[in-house]
Amino acid sequence: MAKKKLTLSIDEDLLKEAKRISALEGNSLSSIVEEYFEGLVFEKWIKELCNDLSFKDIKPVIESEIPKNRPKGLEASKIIRELRDEQMRRIFNAKE
Repeated sequence: MAKKKLTLSIDEDLLKEAKRISALEGNSLSSIVEEYFEGLVFEKWIKELCNDLSFKDIKPVIESEIPKNRPKGLEASKIIRELRDEQMRRIFNAKE
């Protein structure tokens, strides 16, 4: 996927701290901002999916919040990941 430049204006102290943290973690500021934007897009997609499926108040969970003794069977996380990835491809392909 092609990358585009983005100009942001943020508080100077916040920028310094973000640069420090990103350097400590070995990330670029661009990757941090991109991850945040991906999270926003994913959250919106989840809300729309839940609305389409008539689910209410469903929130994404992190893997550590999934009970270890849950029923086994279909790999829901894999299916959701595949659906999310396909939706992201559609979103970004539609913008090009």
